[in-house]
Amino acid sequence: LKAQYLGLKNKVFLFCTLTQPNIDIAYDDHFFGISTSIDWLETDVSSAHDKGLYVMVWSPNNETQNKQTLDKKVDIIQTDSPISILKLLNRYNYEYIIP
Repeated sequence: LKAQYLGLKNKVFLFCTLTQPNIDIAYDDHFFGISTSIDWLETDVSSAHDKGLYVMVWSPNNETQNKQTLDKKVDIIQTDSPISILKLLNRYNYEYIIP
C-alpha cells in the first residue's frame, strides 16, 4: 500500500494464503495478484481470476507438484524443478547441450 501511495506502478502481489477474504483484500486494495505456497491454496484459483487477480505459486519441487499446480490453472509458477515444468509445457529443448 505504501508503494501505491508513493505513486509507484509496480505490479504488487499480496503474500498470503489463497482464501476468499484475502482475495477480497487484494482486490479492494488494487493489488496485481496473490503470491502463495502450493500448500496454501485453500480456495479455487478461479475465484481470484474472477476478480482480475493473478495467482503466483511457489514451492512445487517435483514433477508431481508441478502437474498439480498446472491443473489448478495458476498464472505464475516458481518451481525447484524447472526441467520438469518445461517438459510438461512442451517447451523443453531436448537438443540443448549444457556447456
